[in-house]
Amino acid sequence: MNLISTFIVWTWLLGIALIVPTTLPAGGAQQSNIQHRENNINSPIIALKELNLLSSASNHSSVLARVKAGTPINVIKVWESNDKGIWLLVNVLRQDHYQFFYKKGWVNLSNV
Repeated sequence: MNLISTFIVWTWLLGIALIVPTTLPAGGAQQSNIQHRENNINSPIIALKELNLLSSASNHSSVLARVKAGTPINVIKVWESNDKGIWLLVNVLRQDHYQFFYKKGWVNLSNV
């Protein structure tokens, strides 16, 4: 009887040892730097003066909208160019007549 109970215990332990690792993510307890990266640009910033919202990260691109001073701006992406300076891809809440919508565009920090 002792041999059967030992066999059952070892079979149960072997089954647990083989099944449990398959439920863990690859790498076990290691944390990914990408998944747990903190977003430092999550709160809106306020435009201190009027600026142009551009269609692309170029000084010669077309103006999508004129943003007034005091408008909250959500920064989506920061792009650093060696020759053109620092550009921000921003989302601005706009109002046309009685409708609110978001307008996305580029702002050059050297012009601000």
